[in-house]
Amino acid sequence: MDIERWIVTGWRSSGKTAFCQGLIQQARLENWDVAGILSPARFENGIKVAIDAVDLRTTIQKPLANLQRQDETDLAFGDWFFNRRTLTWGNQALRESAPCDLLVIDELGPLEFNLHTGWTAAFEVLESASFRIALAVIRPELMMAGQALLKPAKIIEIHDVSEAADLIRSYCPAFKRLKNSLV
Repeated sequence: MDIERWIVTGWRSSGKTAFCQGLIQQARLENWDVAGILSPARFENGIKVAIDAVDLRTTIQKPLANLQRQDETDLAFGDWFFNRRTLTWGNQALRESAPCDLLVIDELGPLEFNLHTGWTAAFEVLESASFRIALAVIRPELMMAGQALLKPAKIIEIHDVSEAADLIRSYCPAFKRLKNSLV
């Protein structure tokens, strides 16, 4: 099976998750099996106050991180408090995500690369190559580590959320090409 690993990169609030959501929607229209974790932000009055985690296969959503401590077991990192139960649940969802057509991991960041916590199961799943396309969201400051690990076929740089729609349209043909390569 032909596989590709893509890195989606951009600074905070640049539209990385919106881009992933658009490709997820396109993949589902093509009847692809979509799996992995998406991490959409929650905003109040235009301020990012929390991050959720969505299991893309089951669509179950759980709170991942919050600006305020929610539980005494939360993992403090920077301005955020990460829910350890959600991290455990999300890692299990990642382990169960392969095989699939589209694997999404939003995101691999300092928790994973520097502290070896967070979505650590993502590394095993990416190594398994049991997918057609893997989208891994990685911030610019971690790109060297991400490229060394994934050896990506594509690096998609997003500079502004307004670019997301055009980028989605430009990358959707790759789904058809990979789908047709299996016929």
